[in-house]
Amino acid sequence: FSRREDVPNGVLASSLVQLLNHALTKLQDLWDSIGIQEDMRVQRMESVNNYIENLLEQMIHEEEFMKGQLEESIENSQKELKILCSELERDPYEVDENITILQLEKELRNKLEILTKEKNVRLEECKSLQDEDQAICTDICKTPYYIPTGKVPSFQQVKELKEHIMYISKEKERRQDIFLGLKQKIIKLFEDLGCSPDTTLENDAVLETANLFYLSDGNIKALEVLLEQLKLRKEELLATQETLKKQMKLLWSLLQIPIEEQKDFVLPEQGSILDINRALEHEVERLEQVKAKNIKQVITGIRQELHNYWDKCFCSQKQKTSFAALSDDHFTEELLKEHDEELLKMSLYHQKYKNMFENVEKWEQKWKQFLELEKKASDRNRYANRGGTLLKEEKERNQLQRKLPKMEEELKVCIEKWEEEQGCPFLVNGKRFIDYIAEQWEQYRIKREKRQGPKESGVSSKPSLKRPLGGFSTPSNKIRRLDGASSVSGGSNVSSVHVGKPPLSGRKTPCVSKLPDLLQRPALQDHKQVKTHISVAPSPRTPQPLSTLNRLVTSYSEFSRDLNKKSSSEQLNSTTVENN
Repeated sequence: FSRREDVPNGVLASSLVQLLNHALTKLQDLWDSIGIQEDMRVQRMESVNNYIENLLEQMIHEEEFMKGQLEESIENSQKELKILCSELERDPYEVDENITILQLEKELRNKLEILTKEKNVRLEECKSLQDEDQAICTDICKTPYYIPTGKVPSFQQVKELKEHIMYISKEKERRQDIFLGLKQKIIKLFEDLGCSPDTTLENDAVLETANLFYLSDGNIKALEVLLEQLKLRKEELLATQETLKKQMKLLWSLLQIPIEEQKDFVLPEQGSILDINRALEHEVERLEQVKAKNIKQVITGIRQELHNYWDKCFCSQKQKTSFAALSDDHFTEELLKEHDEELLKMSLYHQKYKNMFENVEKWEQKWKQFLELEKKASDRNRYANRGGTLLKEEKERNQLQRKLPKMEEELKVCIEKWEEEQGCPFLVNGKRFIDYIAEQWEQYRIKREKRQGPKESGVSSKPSLKRPLGGFSTPSNKIRRLDGASSVSGGSNVSSVHVGKPPLSGRKTPCVSKLPDLLQRPALQDHKQVKTHISVAPSPRTPQPLSTLNRLVTSYSEFSRDLNKKSSSEQLNSTTVENN
C-alpha cells in the first residue's frame, strides 16, 4: 500500500478474501460429506459466484447512487445558497476544493440551514412590523410603508420601516392628544349649551375613544370646525342672554317693579345657558304681559328713556319733536311698538357712537370748568386767598388751555368721519358742533371784553391820594414769593422792594397797568400757527380775529410783575404822594 490511510481498507479486503476462502472450504467439506457429485458442485459454486457478484454489483450500484445524490445535493445547495446570499445581500459562498464530496455536502447543507433561518427570521420581523405599521396607518388614515411582496426585505428597508413606525406612532400620539383636548372642550360646550350631539361626527367625538376614532387630518379639522361652531353658538346664546337680561331690566324699570320682587327672580345656578335663557324668556314674557296691562305707564317710562338717550346724543328740540308719537296721548299697542322701535334705534345709535358722545360730553365739562376758573380769575378778592389755592387754580387753568384745543382737534376728526357716514352735519343743541364750539369761544371773548371794560377805565383814572376808610394792618417785612412774583394780600407789601410807607389796600390792586387782552383763535384751528401778542383791550364794537387761548393773560405772575412795575414807576401809595 502506497498510502497510510489505505491500510485499513487493504486489511479489510484481505480479511474479506480469507472469509470467502473459508466459506468455500466449508462448503466443499459439506458437499463431500453429503456426497454431491462434481457436476452438482460446479453448479452450486456457480450459484455462489453469481450471488456474490450480484451482491457486489448491487452494493456498487447503491454507492454510486449515493454519490450521485450527494453531487446533486451539492449542486442544489449551491444554487439555493447563491439565491439566499443575493436575497440577504451577502457575498457569494465560496467552496473549499480540498474537502470531499460528503464534507462539502454537509457544509453546504449547514450553511443553507443557517441562511434559511435568517431569511425566515427577517421575514417574520418584517411581517410583524408591517402589521404594526398597517394598524397605525389605518388609525390615522396614512399610507403604510411599501415593501414589495415575495421578496426578502433588505436591512435598509427594515430600518426605514422601523423609522416610519416611530414617526407615525408619534403622529398618532400627537393626534390623540389633539383629539382628547378637542373632545373635552366639545363635551364641555355641549354641557354648557344644554344640548346633545346630533350628527355622526358629534356622536363619534363625544362617545368614541381615541383608539376607535379615525384620527385623520380631515376628522381632526372637522372636530376643530365643530368646536368653533359650538363656540359661536355659545357666544350667540350668551349674546341672547345679555339681550334678555337688558330687556328684563328695562321692563323692570319701565314697570317700576319693586326691588324685592326683582330679587325673587333667581336664575338656575347649575343650569345650562339654554336653561338660563329659557328662564329669562319666561320672565320677559311675563313682564311683557304685565306691560300690556300697564301700557300707559310703560310708554311714559320709555319716553323718559328716550329723553335720556336724546340728551346723551345731543339731539336738538327739533330732532326730538320729529318723533311724532311723543305727543300722542292714545296709549295703544301700536303706539307702544313705535316707542319700542324708537328706543331700540336710539340705543343702537348711542352704542355705535358712544365714544364720540362721551368725548363731546368731556369737552363740555372741561369747557364749563375752564369758564368757572376764568370767572374766579376775574374776582378782585381772589388774591386775598391763602393756602396755595390760587396757584392750584392757575395750574389747572393752564392745563385746560392746553387740553381744550387738542380735544377739539380730535373731536373734529371723529365728527367729520361721522358726518361722512351719516351724510348730514353733527348737531349739538341744534347747531353744527364745529360752529357750536366757535360760538362758545366767541361768547367767551365778548364776556371777557365786557369784564375788561371797567378795568380799562379804572386804570386810566388817577388813584386817590387819600387813604380809604378803614384800618390797615402794619406792613410786614416778610415777603411771600410765588413763581418768582410777590403775593399780594391785605397786610403785605406790593413788591419785593421795601418801601417805608404802608402799601395800598387790597382793594386798590385792580389799579395797575392795563392787562393784556385775551388771545383767542377760531375753533378747531391749528393752535401751533397762532401767534401770541399783547395789546390793549379793543372796544367791544371792534371785532377781533378768533384765536385759541395760548397762554393765561390774567395769570397771577403777570399780575404781580405789572403791579411791581406800576408801583415802582408811579408810586401808587398815597402816603408817598402826600409826602412829596
